Amino acid sequence: MKKTIGKSLPFLILALFALFITFGAEGYININIMKIVDYALEGNLNSMKREALIALVLMIISFPLGLLSSYTRALYLNKSLVKSKMYYIDRLFKKNINEFQAENNAKYLSAITNDMNNIEEKYLTGIYESGSSIISFIVSFIVIASVSPSALFIGIGISLVSAVLSAITGKPLQKHERHRSDLFEGYTSYVKEALGAFQIIKGNNLNKKVKEDFENRSRDIQYKGYVIDKIFTYVSALQQFIMMGALLSIFIVSVYMAIRGSITAGAVILIVNNLERLMMPLMSLSEWFPKILSVKSLFTKMDESLENYENHRETIELDGFNGYIEFKDVSFSYDENTVLDGVNLILKKGEKCLVVGPSGGGKSTLLKLLRKYFNPLKGKITIDGENLKDITKESYFSTISNVEQQVFLFEDTLRNNITLYKDYSQSDIDLAIERAGLKDFVLGLENGLDTIIYDNGKNVSGGEKSRIAIARGLLNRSDIIFLDEAFASLDQKVAREIEETILDLDGVTVVNVSHIVFKDSKERYNKVFVVRNGKVIPN
Repeated sequence: MKKTIGKSLPFLILALFALFITFGAEGYININIMKIVDYALEGNLNSMKREALIALVLMIISFPLGLLSSYTRALYLNKSLVKSKMYYIDRLFKKNINEFQAENNAKYLSAITNDMNNIEEKYLTGIYESGSSIISFIVSFIVIASVSPSALFIGIGISLVSAVLSAITGKPLQKHERHRSDLFEGYTSYVKEALGAFQIIKGNNLNKKVKEDFENRSRDIQYKGYVIDKIFTYVSALQQFIMMGALLSIFIVSVYMAIRGSITAGAVILIVNNLERLMMPLMSLSEWFPKILSVKSLFTKMDESLENYENHRETIELDGFNGYIEFKDVSFSYDENTVLDGVNLILKKGEKCLVVGPSGGGKSTLLKLLRKYFNPLKGKITIDGENLKDITKESYFSTISNVEQQVFLFEDTLRNNITLYKDYSQSDIDLAIERAGLKDFVLGLENGLDTIIYDNGKNVSGGEKSRIAIARGLLNRSDIIFLDEAFASLDQKVAREIEETILDLDGVTVVNVSHIVFKDSKERYNKVFVVRNGKVIPN
């Protein structure tokens, strides 16, 4: 993650360079003001007018420079944050499906929202503000040192104290930030589950229980934020005390030097005017540095969440399915629970296969192996003679289509939900719609294929959603269609119509895992497998 942010370094350099020019102009204006005062006290009006004119020109120039600084700062933050989020999403979709499903996806939702906000507010902004503080300090330091070298020693002492404080407070803040990230993850997961179970909660009068849990989780997160803020408060108070002492010291030294004639009255005014510019950057640095360090644990946590534990190297690109899929002594288990044991079967190109069996018997696991969500623990699966484990997921997934019990639809046009944002000719789209049994449905829509689907298909029936999923597979010219309890939520008439549509597909291999079996259509399947007690038995 940090390496990705590092790619935005040119934008950071540009933003800091703009700041350097802006602060440099302001510093030179201060020196001009000192000269104006000294020339005025000397009665040298010509020199005073010249310096005043230079100061006026610099002030006018400072306005566009300030705008440039604001623009380059926004550009740096925008580029860095977009790169970070795109890196995370890209890595996330490289996760193995089985490993992603094994996790609570609220973990990733929390990372892309809460953790990314922390990275923006504390790391990216912190780096910019720290660079700004360093530049401001250097400019003010040079301005003051040009008239009072004694201020160098005081400034160095302040810098050392601030650096020590930042290092001391950084480590405990890392621990607290990671803990708060974990709390946010659990909180996000709970809110997601509670909203998903809204009907159950209302129907069973669980409102009070949910509110109590919500209050407890909210209180834990807020308390952790309070602890972090309290640490910052103590550190800031100590730093402010040190800064006030430094300000007073520099002021006394300057007045003493003016009395002794070491510096001019204009120099005293310059030093007093720049005291805040000298001290505030140091205070800002000591405030931001612990925040930057505290985010380090979030980078580690986010990178760890994106790692795949199984990293088998896939080397074969599959160019369609032309022969058969074979299971050779395939076994699979979840920890100590053996689900499939020594399975042998063959699925030929164009065959229609029905998989039935009791709940928990291994039907879903068999389908996950066929979909390449898992690799067998023993034995192997081959497709056209090649080990499925060695075939790239991208090439295999382009060969298959899935029709789930729950079909996901994007909030977009019906056309884009069928084509999945790929380019097809209108004739191909029309043919897929007709073969999927969607023609009458599309003709009945006022806007046809340009009709907007809302909120995952709330304006579409379950049967129509299943047909859309089938149309996707047909349009994609998939060689294999997997159905996972696709008829479970449909009425019998619609389910039978969709099954007939699928069984009529020529040259397409169909694997239907279902507990709903119609006697008249069962006979149309080439093969029927019963999955029971870890075995797959031809029926």
